[in-house]
Amino acid sequence: MAFTEELTRYEERVTFAPQDETGLLDLGSALDGLPGGTLVYCCGPGPLLDAVRERCPAGVLRFERFQVAKQPTGGDTGFEVVLVQSGRTLTVPAGVSVLDAVRAAGVEVLYSCTEGTCGTCETDVLEGTPDHRDSVLSDEERESGETMMICVSRCRGRRLVLDL
Repeated sequence: MAFTEELTRYEERVTFAPQDETGLLDLGSALDGLPGGTLVYCCGPGPLLDAVRERCPAGVLRFERFQVAKQPTGGDTGFEVVLVQSGRTLTVPAGVSVLDAVRAAGVEVLYSCTEGTCGTCETDVLEGTPDHRDSVLSDEERESGETMMICVSRCRGRRLVLDL
């Protein structure tokens, strides 16, 4: 609801449905029959996001959680990250995020939440297999391994090559 004023310029293409005014959202009415290629942006509590995710075709949902989804634990070992644009190779030790290692090396990156919920730090992966620990990417996006949230995700191997 923080962007209500900015979004009203899109008139009928945007629907606001605050629960305290409209009750629970009728997801069938809101999502069924959308034209192909329509992107759905959703922000709200976990149960709403889970319900919307179940109804949306793969690749059309973009969302932001109010809180972190349950994340995998373990496997927090060090690895190497190569930053192609910066020409740097860094070691990311256990217990340190890629974001923190990159920033400590003086590389400027966009980020916001540092919890894997907003998507601001999404970074292209050129080589390696990310260990996704975010609450943003869909299962299909995770499986593709093309991007990762560097604030929380790690590496499943010994080396990642990022477009930074």
